[in-house]
Amino acid sequence: MRRLALILALPALLAGPMEAAEPILLGAINSRTGIRAAEGTAVQQGIGLAIEEANARGGVGGRPIRLIERDDEGKPERAIAAAEELTARHRVAALVGGYVDSLVAPVSEVAERTRTPYLATASLDERLTARGYRHFFRVSSLESYVRVTVGIVREVFRPQRVAILHSTTPGASQLARRQREGLLAAGIAVPVFEPFTPGLADFSPLLARVRDRGAEVLLSDTFFADHLLIVRQMAGAGIRVKAFLGAFGLEFPAVVGELGAASEELFGTTAWQPGVFVPGDEDRSRAFARAFRARFGRDPIPLAMHGYAAATALLAALEAVVARGEPVSGPAVRDALARVDVETPLGRVAFDGRGDPRFYERAVVQIQDGRHVVVYPPPRAQAPPRYPAP
Repeated sequence: MRRLALILALPALLAGPMEAAEPILLGAINSRTGIRAAEGTAVQQGIGLAIEEANARGGVGGRPIRLIERDDEGKPERAIAAAEELTARHRVAALVGGYVDSLVAPVSEVAERTRTPYLATASLDERLTARGYRHFFRVSSLESYVRVTVGIVREVFRPQRVAILHSTTPGASQLARRQREGLLAAGIAVPVFEPFTPGLADFSPLLARVRDRGAEVLLSDTFFADHLLIVRQMAGAGIRVKAFLGAFGLEFPAVVGELGAASEELFGTTAWQPGVFVPGDEDRSRAFARAFRARFGRDPIPLAMHGYAAATALLAALEAVVARGEPVSGPAVRDALARVDVETPLGRVAFDGRGDPRFYERAVVQIQDGRHVVVYPPPRAQAPPRYPAP
């Protein structure tokens, strides 16, 4: 009789540990191939490292985190398909990732429809947080880009004429418009304001306008590969400006390797990179860089930190849900994410009522003697800017 009772009780005894060990599913959508592969891979590596570290600590409430990764190939239709698969088939508790708003926006639509929280790692389009969506959050925002790029032009460069070339992606287009407004308000002329399609092969006509209209400063609101091409074509045509400031991608260490001497004195923006961090976050920053090097065999590029910080915030939300004894569900994680307030190497991560980050900050860096150094704003500057370029 006693043996029979033990046999009957066995399923119940096994159920507890098995249920406790059931993984929490998260979905990550990034460009691993295609035109944005370099950026998407960096974001994915940062996300993955945060999840690996959490699992090494025992997971969340004793449950391992299983990260299901999907490649959007840099195509909106693939991003939508990935989001629909992850939310409908796998029923993930949350989505994380995304670089450029042409890929982030369609994922956010699926997330809102399925009541799945989505934490975007690199999103700037101001329209996305003006829709009243409850399940969309992001760790970056446009305002800081505007503040530092317009600020250094007005306060440090002080030119008479500025040229702005910008990608037609939503965030880049909005940044360019905001920059033009800020410069015109300061009495600085913007005689060149030209959009272009990402992946353009020949910038010669646009660069000729920069030269012919006497622009002293060029603001290049586009991405890593485009910057390399623009700088090379400027050098080939003998077109010179006093300052070249690229909004996205010029903070990558690979710029120096790709352009060599032509990279000197170029300006970019960054929120984080090895040696460039928010004051007070030095220890967290160095620990992340060490862990990244140990895992991937090289230094992290800045976008890896966006992935890591987003995953850290999402893990904090999951911890809060489990600590309250609630089931891990999309709505529960969404509510916890809205309340999250966590320190990361990127700085403090918390969200306002629209899902925008409350504390995201960027700085202007310049390549000096083969190194990226912060030159603006003054409280964070590691060296004075070299301006005008020789």
